[in-house]
Amino acid sequence: MTIDPRHIENAKRARELYLDNLKPAEAAADWRFAVMAARKLVTDALRASDYLSDIAKALRSNGAHSLVFRQLLAPPMSQDQFKLVCPQWSKGTENNATPFSAVAADAAAAAFNERLDVGLVNWVNGRQPRTRKKLVTVIRVASTLIGAQRLSTARRTRLAFEQESAIVKLLEGNGWERLPSKLIDTRAAVPLRSFMHKTRFATGTTTHQEVDVACGLKGTYVLAMECKVTNDETNSVKRVNDVLKKATAWKEHWGNFVLTAAVLQGVVAPKDVQRLSDAKIEVFWSHDMPSFKSWLDVRTI
Repeated sequence: MTIDPRHIENAKRARELYLDNLKPAEAAADWRFAVMAARKLVTDALRASDYLSDIAKALRSNGAHSLVFRQLLAPPMSQDQFKLVCPQWSKGTENNATPFSAVAADAAAAAFNERLDVGLVNWVNGRQPRTRKKLVTVIRVASTLIGAQRLSTARRTRLAFEQESAIVKLLEGNGWERLPSKLIDTRAAVPLRSFMHKTRFATGTTTHQEVDVACGLKGTYVLAMECKVTNDETNSVKRVNDVLKKATAWKEHWGNFVLTAAVLQGVVAPKDVQRLSDAKIEVFWSHDMPSFKSWLDVRTI
Protein backbone atom coordinates (compact mmCIF):
# COMPACT_ATOMS: atom_id res chain seq x y z
CA MET A 1 0.00 0.00 0.00
CA THR A 2 1.31 3.43 -0.96
CA ILE A 3 0.58 5.94 1.79
CA ASP A 4 0.06 9.63 1.04
CA PRO A 5 2.88 11.59 2.77
CA ARG A 6 0.27 14.05 4.05
CA HIS A 7 -1.38 11.25 6.02
CA ILE A 8 1.95 10.35 7.59
CA GLU A 9 2.62 13.94 8.60
CA ASN A 10 -0.88 14.57 9.96
CA ALA A 11 -0.89 11.29 11.89
CA LYS A 12 2.42 12.28 13.45
CA ARG A 13 1.04 15.68 14.48
CA ALA A 14 -2.16 14.15 15.87
CA ARG A 15 -0.11 11.71 17.95
CA GLU A 16 1.98 14.55 19.40
CA LEU A 17 -1.14 16.49 20.39
CA TYR A 18 -2.71 13.39 21.92
CA LEU A 19 0.38 12.88 24.07
CA ASP A 20 -0.11 16.42 25.36
CA ASN A 21 -3.45 15.21 26.71
CA LEU A 22 -1.61 12.63 28.81
CA LYS A 23 0.15 15.26 30.88
CA PRO A 24 -0.62 15.16 34.63
CA ALA A 25 -3.40 17.77 34.69
CA GLU A 26 -5.26 16.35 31.70
CA ALA A 27 -4.78 12.76 32.82
CA ALA A 28 -6.14 13.62 36.27
CA ALA A 29 -9.21 15.24 34.68
CA ASP A 30 -9.88 12.09 32.66
CA TRP A 31 -9.49 9.94 35.77
CA ARG A 32 -11.97 12.06 37.72
CA PHE A 33 -14.43 11.85 34.83
CA ALA A 34 -14.10 8.05 34.62
CA VAL A 35 -14.54 7.54 38.37
CA MET A 36 -17.47 9.94 38.55
CA ALA A 37 -19.27 8.07 35.76
CA ALA A 38 -18.47 4.73 37.43
CA ARG A 39 -19.78 5.96 40.78
CA LYS A 40 -23.23 6.46 39.28
CA LEU A 41 -23.20 2.92 37.88
CA VAL A 42 -22.34 1.53 41.30
CA THR A 43 -24.97 3.49 43.22
CA ASP A 44 -27.62 2.58 40.63
CA ALA A 45 -26.78 -1.13 40.93
CA LEU A 46 -26.82 -1.04 44.72
CA ARG A 47 -30.20 0.65 44.83
CA ALA A 48 -31.68 -1.61 42.13
CA SER A 49 -30.63 -4.70 44.09
CA ASP A 50 -31.84 -3.35 47.44
CA TYR A 51 -28.19 -3.15 48.47
CA LEU A 52 -27.37 -6.67 47.23
CA SER A 53 -30.31 -8.36 48.92
CA ASP A 54 -32.02 -9.03 45.56
CA ILE A 55 -29.46 -9.13 42.77
CA ALA A 56 -31.82 -11.07 40.49
CA LYS A 57 -34.34 -8.20 40.63
CA ALA A 58 -31.66 -5.73 39.56
CA LEU A 59 -30.62 -7.93 36.63
CA ARG A 60 -34.22 -8.32 35.48
CA SER A 61 -34.45 -4.54 35.27
CA ASN A 62 -31.07 -3.81 33.66
CA GLY A 63 -28.34 -6.25 32.66
CA ALA A 64 -25.71 -3.50 32.89
CA HIS A 65 -25.82 -3.85 36.68
CA SER A 66 -23.80 -7.06 36.37
CA LEU A 67 -20.76 -4.91 35.53
CA VAL A 68 -20.88 -3.62 39.10
CA PHE A 69 -21.61 -6.98 40.69
CA ARG A 70 -18.57 -8.49 38.95
CA GLN A 71 -16.36 -5.96 40.77
CA LEU A 72 -17.74 -7.04 44.17
CA LEU A 73 -16.56 -10.63 43.88
CA ALA A 74 -13.56 -12.22 45.56
CA PRO A 75 -11.70 -11.84 43.28
CA PRO A 76 -13.40 -9.54 40.72
CA MET A 77 -14.12 -11.34 37.44
CA SER A 78 -13.93 -10.32 33.81
CA GLN A 79 -16.87 -10.96 31.51
CA ASP A 80 -15.23 -14.02 29.97
CA GLN A 81 -14.36 -15.45 33.40
CA PHE A 82 -17.88 -14.99 34.73
CA LYS A 83 -19.34 -16.59 31.60
CA LEU A 84 -17.35 -19.73 32.44
CA VAL A 85 -18.85 -20.04 35.91
CA CYS A 86 -22.34 -18.98 34.82
CA PRO A 87 -23.17 -20.06 31.23
CA GLN A 88 -26.66 -18.53 31.48
CA TRP A 89 -25.14 -15.07 31.89
CA SER A 90 -24.86 -12.97 28.72
CA LYS A 91 -22.10 -10.54 27.82
CA GLY A 92 -24.37 -8.88 25.27
CA THR A 93 -27.08 -8.29 27.85
CA GLU A 94 -24.61 -6.50 30.10
CA ASN A 95 -23.08 -4.47 27.28
CA ASN A 96 -26.44 -3.43 25.82
CA ALA A 97 -28.05 -2.77 29.22
CA THR A 98 -31.03 -4.98 28.41
CA PRO A 99 -32.98 -6.98 31.02
CA PHE A 100 -32.01 -10.55 31.87
CA SER A 101 -34.69 -13.21 31.60
CA ALA A 102 -35.95 -14.50 34.92
CA VAL A 103 -34.06 -17.78 34.50
CA ALA A 104 -30.78 -16.08 33.55
CA ALA A 105 -31.16 -13.48 36.32
CA ASP A 106 -31.67 -16.18 38.95
CA ALA A 107 -28.67 -18.18 37.72
CA ALA A 108 -26.40 -15.12 37.60
CA ALA A 109 -27.58 -13.92 41.01
CA ALA A 110 -26.79 -17.31 42.53
CA ALA A 111 -23.29 -17.19 41.04
CA PHE A 112 -22.75 -13.64 42.29
CA ASN A 113 -24.02 -14.41 45.78
CA GLU A 114 -21.71 -17.35 46.34
CA ARG A 115 -18.68 -15.30 45.24
CA LEU A 116 -19.34 -11.91 46.85
CA ASP A 117 -16.42 -10.47 48.78
CA VAL A 118 -17.98 -10.72 52.25
CA GLY A 119 -15.07 -8.79 53.68
CA LEU A 120 -16.15 -5.83 51.54
CA VAL A 121 -19.93 -6.27 51.67
CA ASN A 122 -20.13 -7.90 55.07
CA TRP A 123 -23.76 -6.96 55.68
CA VAL A 124 -25.02 -9.48 53.09
CA ASN A 125 -24.59 -12.45 55.44
CA GLY A 126 -26.61 -10.70 58.12
CA ARG A 127 -23.80 -10.77 60.65
CA GLN A 128 -23.13 -7.05 60.59
CA PRO A 129 -25.34 -4.02 59.92
CA ARG A 130 -25.21 -2.06 56.71
CA THR A 131 -23.83 1.38 57.48
CA ARG A 132 -23.26 4.50 55.44
CA LYS A 133 -19.51 4.15 55.99
CA LYS A 134 -19.51 0.64 54.53
CA LEU A 135 -21.54 1.75 51.52
CA VAL A 136 -19.12 4.62 50.87
CA THR A 137 -16.24 2.14 50.95
CA VAL A 138 -17.98 -0.22 48.51
CA ILE A 139 -18.79 2.64 46.15
CA ARG A 140 -15.21 3.87 46.29
CA VAL A 141 -13.69 0.43 45.65
CA ALA A 142 -16.03 -0.57 42.81
CA SER A 143 -15.84 2.88 41.19
CA THR A 144 -12.05 2.72 41.19
CA LEU A 145 -12.04 -0.71 39.55
CA ILE A 146 -14.56 0.30 36.87
CA GLY A 147 -12.87 3.66 36.35
CA ALA A 148 -9.55 1.97 35.66
CA GLN A 149 -11.21 -0.24 33.05
CA ARG A 150 -12.94 2.67 31.39
CA LEU A 151 -10.29 5.36 31.57
CA SER A 152 -9.38 5.20 27.89
CA THR A 153 -13.06 5.37 26.97
CA ALA A 154 -13.54 8.37 29.25
CA ARG A 155 -10.61 10.17 27.63
CA ARG A 156 -11.90 9.42 24.16
CA THR A 157 -15.38 10.60 25.15
CA ARG A 158 -14.04 13.91 26.43
CA LEU A 159 -11.95 14.52 23.34
CA ALA A 160 -14.80 13.50 21.04
CA PHE A 161 -17.10 16.00 22.75
CA GLU A 162 -14.50 18.74 22.29
CA GLN A 163 -14.00 17.68 18.67
CA GLU A 164 -17.70 17.81 17.78
CA SER A 165 -18.13 21.09 19.65
CA ALA A 166 -15.31 22.63 17.61
CA ILE A 167 -17.02 21.62 14.36
CA VAL A 168 -20.39 22.97 15.48
CA LYS A 169 -18.72 26.24 16.56
CA LEU A 170 -16.95 26.53 13.20
CA LEU A 171 -20.19 26.03 11.26
CA GLU A 172 -22.23 28.44 13.36
CA GLY A 173 -19.40 30.96 13.27
CA ASN A 174 -19.58 30.91 9.48
CA GLY A 175 -23.30 31.51 9.33
CA TRP A 176 -24.56 27.94 9.00
CA GLU A 177 -28.05 27.23 10.33
CA ARG A 178 -28.43 24.45 12.87
CA LEU A 179 -31.54 22.34 12.27
CA PRO A 180 -33.29 19.99 14.70
CA SER A 181 -32.02 16.44 14.31
CA LYS A 182 -34.33 14.01 12.50
CA LEU A 183 -34.14 11.01 10.21
CA ILE A 184 -32.69 12.11 6.87
CA ASP A 185 -34.67 10.17 4.28
CA THR A 186 -34.95 12.64 1.39
CA ARG A 187 -32.30 14.50 -0.60
CA ALA A 188 -33.56 17.95 0.41
CA ALA A 189 -33.68 17.24 4.14
CA VAL A 190 -30.49 19.23 4.80
CA PRO A 191 -30.58 22.48 2.78
CA LEU A 192 -27.49 24.33 1.63
CA ARG A 193 -25.39 25.77 4.50
CA SER A 194 -27.45 24.10 7.20
CA PHE A 195 -26.45 21.21 9.45
CA MET A 196 -27.70 18.69 11.98
CA HIS A 197 -25.73 17.38 14.92
CA LYS A 198 -26.20 13.72 15.96
CA THR A 199 -28.81 12.65 13.45
CA ARG A 200 -29.49 9.56 11.32
CA PHE A 201 -29.34 8.72 7.62
CA ALA A 202 -31.76 6.29 6.05
CA THR A 203 -30.19 3.23 4.45
CA GLY A 204 -31.50 0.32 2.42
CA THR A 205 -32.23 -1.60 5.62
CA THR A 206 -34.35 -0.93 8.68
CA THR A 207 -31.15 -0.10 10.62
CA HIS A 208 -30.46 3.56 9.97
CA GLN A 209 -26.92 4.81 10.49
CA GLU A 210 -26.21 7.64 12.93
CA VAL A 211 -23.94 10.44 11.80
CA ASP A 212 -22.15 12.93 14.02
CA VAL A 213 -22.70 15.99 11.79
CA ALA A 214 -24.64 16.26 8.51
CA CYS A 215 -23.87 19.32 6.36
CA GLY A 216 -25.91 20.59 3.40
CA LEU A 217 -23.84 21.24 0.28
CA LYS A 218 -24.71 22.59 -3.18
CA GLY A 219 -26.93 20.54 -5.45
CA THR A 220 -28.75 18.76 -2.57
CA TYR A 221 -25.55 16.90 -1.72
CA VAL A 222 -25.01 16.16 1.95
CA LEU A 223 -21.76 15.61 3.80
CA ALA A 224 -21.95 12.90 6.47
CA MET A 225 -19.20 13.69 8.95
CA GLU A 226 -17.90 11.09 11.38
CA CYS A 227 -15.77 12.35 14.29
CA LYS A 228 -13.24 9.78 15.46
CA VAL A 229 -10.84 9.97 18.40
CA THR A 230 -8.52 7.00 18.86
CA ASN A 231 -6.31 6.06 21.81
CA ASP A 232 -3.88 3.81 19.93
CA GLU A 233 -3.25 2.28 16.52
CA THR A 234 -5.19 -0.87 17.38
CA ASN A 235 -8.19 1.23 18.36
CA SER A 236 -7.87 3.20 15.12
CA VAL A 237 -8.60 0.06 13.09
CA LYS A 238 -11.99 -0.27 14.77
CA ARG A 239 -12.83 3.42 14.32
CA VAL A 240 -11.86 3.42 10.66
CA ASN A 241 -13.82 0.22 10.02
CA ASP A 242 -16.86 1.90 11.56
CA VAL A 243 -16.58 4.81 9.10
CA LEU A 244 -16.10 2.46 6.15
CA LYS A 245 -19.15 0.43 7.14
CA LYS A 246 -21.36 3.50 7.34
CA ALA A 247 -19.98 4.95 4.10
CA THR A 248 -20.80 1.70 2.28
CA ALA A 249 -24.40 1.69 3.59
CA TRP A 250 -24.92 5.31 2.59
CA LYS A 251 -23.36 4.77 -0.83
CA GLU A 252 -25.63 1.83 -1.57
CA HIS A 253 -28.75 3.78 -0.61
CA TRP A 254 -27.92 7.33 -1.73
CA GLY A 255 -25.35 6.88 -4.48
CA ASN A 256 -23.08 9.90 -4.81
CA PHE A 257 -25.47 12.33 -3.13
CA VAL A 258 -24.07 11.56 0.31
CA LEU A 259 -20.36 12.26 0.72
CA THR A 260 -18.66 10.75 3.76
CA ALA A 261 -15.93 12.48 5.73
CA ALA A 262 -13.90 11.53 8.78
CA VAL A 263 -12.46 14.07 11.22
CA LEU A 264 -9.59 12.36 12.98
CA GLN A 265 -7.83 12.96 16.28
CA GLY A 266 -5.49 10.95 18.49
CA VAL A 267 -3.23 8.04 17.62
CA VAL A 268 -4.05 6.83 14.11
CA ALA A 269 -1.96 4.55 11.91
CA PRO A 270 -1.21 6.24 8.56
CA LYS A 271 -2.19 3.04 6.75
CA ASP A 272 -5.68 3.31 8.25
CA VAL A 273 -5.96 6.91 7.09
CA GLN A 274 -5.01 5.71 3.63
CA ARG A 275 -7.80 3.13 3.74
CA LEU A 276 -10.25 5.99 4.14
CA SER A 277 -8.79 7.89 1.22
CA ASP A 278 -8.82 4.78 -0.96
CA ALA A 279 -12.54 4.41 -0.22
CA LYS A 280 -13.14 8.00 -1.43
CA ILE A 281 -13.83 9.27 2.07
CA GLU A 282 -12.73 12.83 2.77
CA VAL A 283 -10.21 13.02 5.62
CA PHE A 284 -9.84 16.03 7.91
CA TRP A 285 -8.00 16.54 11.20
CA SER A 286 -9.00 18.27 14.40
CA HIS A 287 -5.69 20.10 14.44
CA ASP A 288 -6.34 21.58 10.98
CA MET A 289 -9.90 22.90 10.94
CA PRO A 290 -9.02 25.67 8.42
CA SER A 291 -8.60 22.97 5.76
CA PHE A 292 -12.09 21.71 6.50
CA LYS A 293 -13.51 25.24 6.28
CA SER A 294 -11.82 25.79 2.92
CA TRP A 295 -13.21 22.50 1.62
CA LEU A 296 -16.70 23.52 2.70
CA ASP A 297 -16.45 27.00 1.19
CA VAL A 298 -15.69 25.58 -2.26
CA ARG A 299 -18.82 23.41 -2.10
CA THR A 300 -21.25 25.93 -0.60
CA ILE A 301 -20.41 29.37 -1.95
